[in-house]
Formats: sequence, structure tokens, C-alpha cells
Amino acid sequence: MSPDTRAEDPRDRARFVFQGTVKKLRASALDEVPASDRTVVVRVERVIHAPEVLGDCAGEDVTVRLAEGETVKSGESLIFHTRGWIFGQGIAVESVGHDPATKRAVTALSHHPGDPAKSLRAREAMEQSGRADLIVTGRVSAVRAAPRETPARASRTASGTAARRVSEHDPLWQEAVIEVEEVHKGRNPGPRVVVCFPKSADVRWHLAPKFRKGQRGVFLLHREQLVRGAARAGGAARGAGLYTALHPADVQPLAELPRIRRAAGKARG
Repeated sequence: MSPDTRAEDPRDRARFVFQGTVKKLRASALDEVPASDRTVVVRVERVIHAPEVLGDCAGEDVTVRLAEGETVKSGESLIFHTRGWIFGQGIAVESVGHDPATKRAVTALSHHPGDPAKSLRAREAMEQSGRADLIVTGRVSAVRAAPRETPARASRTASGTAARRVSEHDPLWQEAVIEVEEVHKGRNPGPRVVVCFPKSADVRWHLAPKFRKGQRGVFLLHREQLVRGAARAGGAARGAGLYTALHPADVQPLAELPRIRRAAGKARG
């Protein structure tokens, strides 16, 4: 079964993953969050994956709202997979699941020990490697305005949600022509591949990669984001495949290639 058709584990979308000890049940460390049967106070022992703003909160108490049906015990050392909820004088997060904090589990999640933000980016790259239809290394040889009828016009936002055809969020589609050096996943597209990307810095699109001429890297490209059957104008890249790369992790530095190859291989298996 392909990564796109299997049931997604909610943990895959957790952006703040940490090892912590449950201090108090039915409690809260924030005035803004009333204590309930689903709130617990957890002391953060080690940050594993996190946005940069949360990367240095080891040693702090955070309020965790447990998922429906999720239970923990006071004194347990656990790995919490969470999403952001409230940030202010303290931190409150929503759990999407937890695991025992074994040394093996912590090591497996710590792609870049000591750098939680880099670990988060590496994990997202591996997830996107499994979802990508085509992975290539190469160089961007040209960037140009996309034809108005480009199939990416009605595709998806950088966060993966369906995008509406509304002018106030016009993505200002561009095309990047990538000269392919090596194919690591998917069908060989030939000497070049065309990638549609939004030039707009609108909130809907600001996280999507912005390609530039001369850029080299590993490109994780997707076909399923395109509208099926939409027409494509010709131009210099006539006959080349047309893809999108809308997730921030879809463009990676060459140094991440070995890790991406391994993740792509696991997805195929």
C-alpha cells in the first residue's frame, strides 16, 4: 500500500515532540487553561522535534491536553507527540499520542541530537520522501511565469489543504525548469522537469518553496496535487513532466540525499 493511501498516523503531523515526566494529573500550569480530566502538567526533559520557538524549553513545565481516550500515570516518563495550542506566559499543547520513553525510541526520533528544529525538518523531509512521486537531484536552469491554464492553479496550499480559486489568495504561479542530474525515485522524466510553484507570499502560500535560477538540491516532486486533465501550454519545456513542490520540506540540500534515499526506499518496500 502506498503512503498516500494508507491511514495516516496522527503522530506524523506532530510538530512538537518531547520526552517528559508527568507531574500532575487533572491539572494545568496556565491560568488560561482550566484543569480538567484531560489536562496534565508535564516536565519537559528533552526536546526531540520542535519549531525553533520551542527548541529550548527543556526543564519547563508544560500543560498537555490529552487526546480523547488517552491516559497517562503520574511519574511516567513518556514521549509526547503534540501540536501547538497556547503560547504566552507558559506553554499548552494538544497531544496526538504518546509512547514509552525508551532509549531506543528516543534515539530513533532524534535525527539531529541537540538540534530539535533540524530534527523536525529532517523528519518532514523523510515523510515527504515517502509521498513524493518523483525525487531528483538537479539544478534550476530557468524560472518563468506559468501559463494561465497551468494545472497547478486549483491544486493545494503549502499546508496540504485544498485551495479555492479566489483572487485575494492568487498564488502567482511560476514555473521552474530543473535540469535533472539523477533520479532517486519515480519514472525518469528525461533531461528536465517542470515544477509549478507559487511566487506569492500570501499566508496561504508563504511556506511553499520559492525556486531561483542556479539553485541546486534534492527536489521532492508531486503529481497528485495537480488537477487531472487540465491543459498545459507548451514552451521551452514541452514534453517534460509537470509537478509541484508545495511543502517546505520538498526542497532539500544535497547533504540530506542519503537520508532521503533511505526514506524513499522504505516507502517503496
